[in-house]
Amino acid sequence: MQSVYIEHPLKRYLLNMQVLADELEARQQDHVFHNRNETPTLTGIRFYRRSQRPQEQYVYLILPEDMDRDFRSYENVHFIVFGRTDLHNFSFSSSILSMSEDCDPLDVYNGLQQIFEKYNLWSKTLQWALQSQTPLIKMLEVSRDIFENPMFIHDTDFYILACPRWVEGMLHWEKEPRTGRDMVPLELINEFKLDQEYLGTLVERRVAMFSAAIRGYRILYANLWNGDRYDGRVCVDELERPLRKSDYLHLTYLSEMLALSLSHQKLLWRSLDSDLDRFLVQALDGSNMDYQDQQAHLRYLSWNVNDTYIVLKITPESAQMGNITPAGLFGYIEAQITEGRALLYRQDIAVVVNLTAAQTTTAAILSSLAYILREGLFRMGVSTELTNFADLHDGYTQASVALQCGKSSGSMLWYYHFEDYALDYLLDCGRRQIQPRLLGSEKLRRLQAYDAENNTELYHTLEVYLQLERNVVQTAKTLFIHRSTLFYRLDRIRKLVELDLEKEAERLYLQLSFLLNRMEP
Repeated sequence: MQSVYIEHPLKRYLLNMQVLADELEARQQDHVFHNRNETPTLTGIRFYRRSQRPQEQYVYLILPEDMDRDFRSYENVHFIVFGRTDLHNFSFSSSILSMSEDCDPLDVYNGLQQIFEKYNLWSKTLQWALQSQTPLIKMLEVSRDIFENPMFIHDTDFYILACPRWVEGMLHWEKEPRTGRDMVPLELINEFKLDQEYLGTLVERRVAMFSAAIRGYRILYANLWNGDRYDGRVCVDELERPLRKSDYLHLTYLSEMLALSLSHQKLLWRSLDSDLDRFLVQALDGSNMDYQDQQAHLRYLSWNVNDTYIVLKITPESAQMGNITPAGLFGYIEAQITEGRALLYRQDIAVVVNLTAAQTTTAAILSSLAYILREGLFRMGVSTELTNFADLHDGYTQASVALQCGKSSGSMLWYYHFEDYALDYLLDCGRRQIQPRLLGSEKLRRLQAYDAENNTELYHTLEVYLQLERNVVQTAKTLFIHRSTLFYRLDRIRKLVELDLEKEAERLYLQLSFLLNRMEP
């Protein structure tokens, strides 16, 4: 892979006074810092001269003989002074570094010049790393002397994109079964889904600090954005030195470079099987596929068109967890299902399972996924068994319907089978075209009207009678009436609405009508 030059808008790294103060403290050089402006504007240091008006891109070193001057007119200009100083002589937009009066101004000047050179070199080295064959790793490597802590980058699926140095105390990465790539342990990902602090970090646009609540040490992080799309995160683990205020500025600059690399070179991992995933996406979409292309992909999978398939749709239990659904889960799923293929489809996880090739059953598949989905706080819709590969589109629709109906029902199960909700789906489809009260049997509406006028219970009697499959004894017992009373009511119903309960189709329509009426508020 050849390196590709990346045109980018990033300019040289601009420092603020906090960076200088933190560097002086790290060098154990006595100073007092008056931080009144954190905007990064500085590119170098100059000696103050009365004949020259100061510029915002420089910090000015004031010699003792000039300390009696009034500097209030110099807004957003920062200064270095010696000994005690009166802050009222400076603008409120000026930050001041006060050095000991025993310091040699020339030594201070040279020391601060070295700080500027250090960060200027870092900026240039990052620009060089951006053009390398492994830019993410290189940029973290050249940033080691800046942060003096271990760093890593993960993508939206918690795959580790770069971690050039591991130290004791850091996470031990897991090998994802399908690809062998390093990723954040699934157990920790599941913890994140329940941690409100972590969920809140997913929309953060600025560098921020993650508390030690989960890992036992603080983590400085920056989300990597491509416009409005979250592409991953760079993290600095506080394991080797305490994090400083200036690290926020450093990580802001570094994260811009990393995001640029991800955007231009598309370094987010793409599966070696992405072509196969596209093939399955076409099948789930119901798109017309070239016959030869379909056969080639099925041969690669060792599948046949007329094998028996099921389709699963998996979604996070909470919409708030949508951003942390790990693609690594695909590998865990496929490790449990030898002839299953998991992929990201329409922002959820779709799984196509060939039951014939796996020599298994739907029940066995559901049992094998129970632990992963329960622990991962996912819900799943399950299609009926499909006897043709061309039916995958309808199978995904079934799984989607089952998932939606199951979640709406308030069921505590972690999966929902389409067959359990097919009748509700059929009735719901009819209700979208015709008002429910008009979709059901007119004869039942007439019975309801008669009951209302005459204070009778013919409607309820017929409903129970059909529910109990026309069993006279059980119906009379359920209604707490004598059998002769039941016969009278049934005869009355037949005469009022001209029913023929010997016809199977009529009984079925009546039962569906009762269901429609119960579905109404």
